[in-house]
Amino acid sequence: MENLPFKIDNNDYVKLPRSLKTAYLDGLLKFEDYTVLVWLWITANPRNGKTHASYAGLSKDFKSKYSKNFINQIMLRLKRQKWIWYPKQQGHRSSFNVDIASYPLSDGTFKDIGFRFLDKPDRSPSVSDEVSLTEVPTEVADVQQKLKTDKKLLVERFSFNPESPPNRSSKNDTEKENENNRSRDRRPVRGFSPKSYEEQKCWEIAQTLGEKDMTFILSALKKYGLARIEEAYQSVLTQPSEKVRNKGAYFNKLLTL
Repeated sequence: MENLPFKIDNNDYVKLPRSLKTAYLDGLLKFEDYTVLVWLWITANPRNGKTHASYAGLSKDFKSKYSKNFINQIMLRLKRQKWIWYPKQQGHRSSFNVDIASYPLSDGTFKDIGFRFLDKPDRSPSVSDEVSLTEVPTEVADVQQKLKTDKKLLVERFSFNPESPPNRSSKNDTEKENENNRSRDRRPVRGFSPKSYEEQKCWEIAQTLGEKDMTFILSALKKYGLARIEEAYQSVLTQPSEKVRNKGAYFNKLLTL
């Protein structure tokens, strides 16, 4: 028998309920939320059902696949859905304790966090997933403010303009040659066959945005990761259709900010 790349310690394990998988399959948990919740679950202390976490630490644990800002959004969703509880973070950069609902404790009981939600909730459940700046670390808030400014400029740029742009002069030979090269490299959305979960999500997003080609979004997937793509897509969805007519172009530009 070939040696495994690492040795599995059968004396070090945790109980992980299959109902978490059911919640994901039933759409009660997003894939990223499910992933982070399982990670918190396996790092928790079995004596008290707590784990020590930080937005920056979790981002690092996931090899920066999820940004600190995106981790913050995930944690807020998990908290609102009462999978976890942690003290309200207001400009804090340090780590904090996270209580996990129904965690199987070493004394045979299960962690109860219901009483944590008897106080005044941090936010109304009707509020969207957009993160409140009061719960974002300072440096993330600065980045988020810059993104909002950039997005506003992009909305204005891609807004519908009733006046038709002036006709361009005919393409020269170099432009035509470059266009022909791009045509040969294209991967049409119609007929595209995803080979992974990430490609499947990109394909669905491309169809929703009315894209004709998969080349750019697949390149962005390789360069930025799925989390970045979904963040940009959610930003597109928040813009009124009368403001942004070319959502595909707006989406593409967001990914390069």
